[in-house]
Amino acid sequence: MPCSATKLSKQRDVRGGRHSNGRPSPRSIRGALALLCMAALGSWAIGCSRDVEARLAEVRALQDVGQYTASLEDLNEILSVAPDLPEANYRLGVALIQTGNPSRAVWALQKASESKAYQISATLLLAQIQFSLNNFEEAVRAADRVLEMKPDNRAALETRAQANLGIHRLDEALADTSQLIERYPDSYAVLVIHATVLAEMGNSEEAEAAQYKIKEVSEASGDPQAASRGCLAPALYADENLEDSEKAEELYNDCAARYPADAFIIAHIINFFDGISKPERGTELLRLTIEEVPEVLTLRSQLAKRLANQGDVESAEALLREAVDRFGSAAAWNLLVEHYRQQRKPARALEAVEKVIELTGGGGDQVRFTYADLLVDVGQLDRAEDLARSFDERAYTALIRGRILLARGENEAALAAFDAGLADWPNNAGARYLAGVAALRLGDFERAAVELRESVRVDDTETDAARVLAKLLFERGDYDQALGFSLLAEKRVDPAQLPHDLKLAARTYASLGRFDEARAAAHALARLSGHAAEAAAERAIIERMAKGPEAAVAAIEALELDLADSANLPALRALCEHLGMTGEFDRAVTYIDAALARTPDSAELNALLGETLATADRTEAARRAFERALEIDAEQPQALGGLGTLMGVGGDTTSAIDLLGRAADLTPNSEAYRYSAAQLLLAAGSREAAETSMRAIIMRSAGHAASRNDLAWILAEDGRELDLALSLASEASRLSPEPEIFDTLGFVHLKRGEAALAVEALERAVAGRPGSPSIRYRLGTALRQTGDSERARAMLTDALEAGAFPEAEAARRELALLAQG
Repeated sequence: MPCSATKLSKQRDVRGGRHSNGRPSPRSIRGALALLCMAALGSWAIGCSRDVEARLAEVRALQDVGQYTASLEDLNEILSVAPDLPEANYRLGVALIQTGNPSRAVWALQKASESKAYQISATLLLAQIQFSLNNFEEAVRAADRVLEMKPDNRAALETRAQANLGIHRLDEALADTSQLIERYPDSYAVLVIHATVLAEMGNSEEAEAAQYKIKEVSEASGDPQAASRGCLAPALYADENLEDSEKAEELYNDCAARYPADAFIIAHIINFFDGISKPERGTELLRLTIEEVPEVLTLRSQLAKRLANQGDVESAEALLREAVDRFGSAAAWNLLVEHYRQQRKPARALEAVEKVIELTGGGGDQVRFTYADLLVDVGQLDRAEDLARSFDERAYTALIRGRILLARGENEAALAAFDAGLADWPNNAGARYLAGVAALRLGDFERAAVELRESVRVDDTETDAARVLAKLLFERGDYDQALGFSLLAEKRVDPAQLPHDLKLAARTYASLGRFDEARAAAHALARLSGHAAEAAAERAIIERMAKGPEAAVAAIEALELDLADSANLPALRALCEHLGMTGEFDRAVTYIDAALARTPDSAELNALLGETLATADRTEAARRAFERALEIDAEQPQALGGLGTLMGVGGDTTSAIDLLGRAADLTPNSEAYRYSAAQLLLAAGSREAAETSMRAIIMRSAGHAASRNDLAWILAEDGRELDLALSLASEASRLSPEPEIFDTLGFVHLKRGEAALAVEALERAVAGRPGSPSIRYRLGTALRQTGDSERARAMLTDALEAGAFPEAEAARRELALLAQG
């Protein structure tokens, strides 16, 4: 899982609670005095009230200059002394909003709104918070309370209109926007809300007229930024609502001509042209804009990213090098830093950031933080650690420390360091991503998903969070969400990752039963140079899921690939696997022999022959094929694993586990060999070693159902950690709803004394494996415990009549208990 190219270092303003010389800050001293004040009960009423007022005055001063983070410590200490103080609660709510914690601000603002002084202002903020959190009903209720007190409050009317729009109460929204338009006919913000309501109501003529009014008002405003944004309104409406791309193109071109130097406008117009498959027009616009305003470096950066994403990395670098040569500024060099980081060239980025440091006279914390970040990328961990000690900002120190610990494999400590850094810098997408990586390595998949989601929320293109999250969700069987994040991952264009993205998309679509879209993804993979064989293998999987293994075989054969060519080995492997599923082993061997005739010294082909023969129960021939593969390449993983499996079946457990372990080490992205070794350990009676191995698999793999099932059984059988056993069995049944797994789930419920739930799970197991006497025995036991004696007796009798099975004696005892009544 890549983390070396993840950027922690984005510009922000961090303020800690200590001076750079390490001495306690005045706030810390004041905090201590406040505690002393609380302890001195005799003078509490006078002394602490004075302290509270003094502290509030300092909070006002801090917030007046935008120091909301710095005000939080004072506010929390004030409220520990005077929890009902309206102003403190109000200012706490404001600070929490400003520091990116709006949901935490709700309680404080509700408290403040109970006082007359803050009734309107606090309630208005509550309305705006609830709207931002998509709690539209609550937003309407809060806005209503404000408007009852002050019917002409513009902010409340705007918020209520938008909230009603959010829950599609269009008549109510229109009533509010019509009232606002009457009062503020030339307000850009009001016009935008009103036009949106009209569009949603289907009043297309009025809505379109409103878009042109937005353009007219913004042009007349004298505000260049508003004018350029307003220019886009009719174009957006033509594109998104009228779906008239020709008209939209004309309007977008007009905006490009009016505002050629506006980076925001040009970026938006480029997105439009990309969307209508005219990317060359977007590139042309960027080049023209750069000619118009060559000093605007963000435009050069945008064009460079565009060129790099199109595969023209050399031109991208040349464009940024030209900026360095022309301007020689730290900002120009910094663009090169970002470019090299995006291209995963940390050594080149390090050289560029050293130039930035030189040009800025040593650089501040921000530049040195980037430098430390890059030192980690190139593996100079000790230098990075030394540099981190020099930061004034504690968030910088914590986050670099987290990266260093992660690089050293100290994942738990790394996660703790990221937690400390994120407390001060919650909207750092790179840190959120790396916290997710640390959680993944610890096997904490829930925490990983939370951190990765947060990273995507902050910035869905800065890191690989969307890509990693899509894979995690796919493994956990959450295909709908996996698809959503997979599509988001495509925004972070990475040619090296594109084949993996397309494979995941194909498998996700197939898992959702959307086979045409899955085929389209496989077709896109086939168009990538050198990936035809992989695409054929993916297509086989899709067709098997859609129609069965015969269709998979037909799909590969229809491609008419030269399967004797070693370049097409993935397709040959997929064909042989599916021929095995249909029992056509001889046909599979014929294909492999043809390939071996051309490349007899291929370890991979000999291993594939061994796997095919082993599946056909031709053990000795399979053994010879595996041994031949290992003569050619002693580290061929499929041959090691296949030979290990044969040895395990033959009873040589020690040799089998050794070979399977070697195969597992060579295939770190698969748990198949480790799981086979764990099963052998279990069969040999080494329960403790098997359990340790299965726990390790579960930590590494979010979607390995079999190991979760087996460990749940072991724990239930021993009657320990039954909460964990239930969690594992439940997860396994969701990942792989097979009869054997529902049998385990039922067994766990039985051990927990949950007979009714055991019956529910075991009924599903019996439905899938009606011939299993063991499952019938467990269902009979569960039915007896629920009081259903008649069905219990029938189930236990059926089990005993089916023949010998391990629990036969226990089944007889259950029948005896039923007979006793």
